[in-house]
Amino acid sequence: MAGFPIVHGFEQVLEEARHAEACQEWQEAACIYADLLQSHGENPALLLRAANALWLSDQPEEALVLYRRTSLLAPRSPAPFMGIGNSLRDLNRFEAADRAFRASRQLGDGPEVACNHASVLIGLEAYEEAFALAERRFELASHAPGPEGGVGAVVARARRLCVRTEQGLGDGLQYLRWIPPLMEQAAARGQPVVLEVEPSLVRLLQVGLAWLPQPPEVRARREPPGVGREEPAGDNVVSLLSLPAALGGAPCPQPSGPDGRGTYLRGLAPAAAGKDFGQPPRIGLTWASGRKLSDGFTTREYRKRTLPAAALVTLVEGVVALGGEPVLLQQGEDRQFSKPVAHLFGDAIAPDGDFLATARMLASTDLLITVDTAMAHLAGAMGHPAWVLLPFSADPRWLRQRADSPWYPSLRLFRQADDRDWRPVVEAVLQALAHHRHR
Repeated sequence: MAGFPIVHGFEQVLEEARHAEACQEWQEAACIYADLLQSHGENPALLLRAANALWLSDQPEEALVLYRRTSLLAPRSPAPFMGIGNSLRDLNRFEAADRAFRASRQLGDGPEVACNHASVLIGLEAYEEAFALAERRFELASHAPGPEGGVGAVVARARRLCVRTEQGLGDGLQYLRWIPPLMEQAAARGQPVVLEVEPSLVRLLQVGLAWLPQPPEVRARREPPGVGREEPAGDNVVSLLSLPAALGGAPCPQPSGPDGRGTYLRGLAPAAAGKDFGQPPRIGLTWASGRKLSDGFTTREYRKRTLPAAALVTLVEGVVALGGEPVLLQQGEDRQFSKPVAHLFGDAIAPDGDFLATARMLASTDLLITVDTAMAHLAGAMGHPAWVLLPFSADPRWLRQRADSPWYPSLRLFRQADDRDWRPVVEAVLQALAHHRHR
């Protein structure tokens, strides 16, 4: 949050708001700030704090009003304009968000606003600018410095290249699409490539990338790197998420698999198809996003992407009513929310299985129905049919209004309306499933 002078005399109430923020009770914090603003006038620091609290409680319309008021009181500060950009992005107004981020960067071009700007540029399909701007994340205190000379130079000059995942599992699965073109270039240079990933992904990628003429060596990423094994020189290490900046080509279409769908994870067992008449279709279900509650943003994303319990029950019961066999593919703590309908599932993945086990169970289904989480990216990478349920303020990578994705030809998208209600989304999915079954 930006630092503006705070008027004195209300430190105790202000401390209550900060305590609410620390507990990620953002709605409560916003209410406290609203009371302070009413009693002490429009202080720009309080306005900005209130706007941030509203945004983190997933109220972008209300946050936008306060960010704009703050920008009028502090026109030389970049922070309100970054908030305006974030709110407009969540309202799917990407063009206006782009303008707000550019205004913020003119006032103070820090790495945080640059990374936020990169996100909305992906939604505008301005990929070259987006991925170049995303490299500014290495300037953040939470990141180690980026490679000397930029990722393109390292990819070209390294004797042995080490590519590491970063951020979420879904991002890693999505950006693996750059491994085949990287391996083609590496083979021409005689350059060995090591791919370091989360332990749960190792076996999946050892099998799923084995189709490449020269697959990378896949091994577990360790924290801190280098414990118990030889570590490549630092200037030979690049992030998987930096490959688009080096190689270009987004969304990097892949060669078609045997079924004609673009896919880059192969050999994970054929997708179920052509069942005998009368045999119920197996419908895989995943209803919760990654449970990351370490900060306000990831907590907000988890909450808005995850189906509430009532919607999950409706979905499972609807699949069964239409003659389908639900298959439980949810991992983690949110698996417990299936208990009211646990008896309706015909099959379930082991709770401690890795992604190879998950992929093989997924391949045994006819269709995956999932929220925006790593499972959606796994299905897309495999070319497996999947229907993805998206919140109204979906990640810009899913673009806007479209029911398809240029990243994953096998996916179909179902979107919340601006009322943020999951019930019509579940109803639309069940109607589509009924139509699909009828056909």
